[in-house]
Amino acid sequence: MSKGLSVVVGGVALLIVGYALATVVPRTSNQGYAPTQPIPFSHKIHAGDNKIPCQYCHSDVEKSRHAGIPSTAVCMNCHKVVKTTSPLIQQVRKAWDEGRAIEWVRIHELPDFVYFPHKRHLAAGLACQTCHGEVQTMDKVYQFGALTMGWCMECHRGRSTPSNVLAGIEAKGSPHGPGQAAPTQCTTCHY
Repeated sequence: MSKGLSVVVGGVALLIVGYALATVVPRTSNQGYAPTQPIPFSHKIHAGDNKIPCQYCHSDVEKSRHAGIPSTAVCMNCHKVVKTTSPLIQQVRKAWDEGRAIEWVRIHELPDFVYFPHKRHLAAGLACQTCHGEVQTMDKVYQFGALTMGWCMECHRGRSTPSNVLAGIEAKGSPHGPGQAAPTQCTTCHY
């Protein structure tokens, strides 16, 4: 096969593979996504005004792949006695009394082939707000970051890593190599 024909065949093959991937691989960037929840919930009131730590409600963050959506029982830990006459809290109580989960709509969704351990990021000194935005100021939570591979790699490569995290890495010496804030091998995040 001639060199010119090889280039054309290679280019066509590349286009076919690129098109196939573009149609099969889900888009993960839902930046700004703010779905309507079955019961309006204000993180501004809970995490902001009342200063409830993120991990109180999202306790799975330290052991699971997902931070997790809190169970109705977690809500009722406080709302057995707080704001019990509120019509919104009465909806939560009804679900709890019936033993059913509230069907919260997930906001931050990653593809199944991405492994994201929250606990590693917490151990590195990242605050929840680094990726999720200033949730404590949001009446209605939305997806703050793009959550794309490029967005994550900007931080892993040290280009947009928060200064407190970089200071900790510099103090300890990066185990990931010079100029690297975190590992950048494919297998760090992909199965």
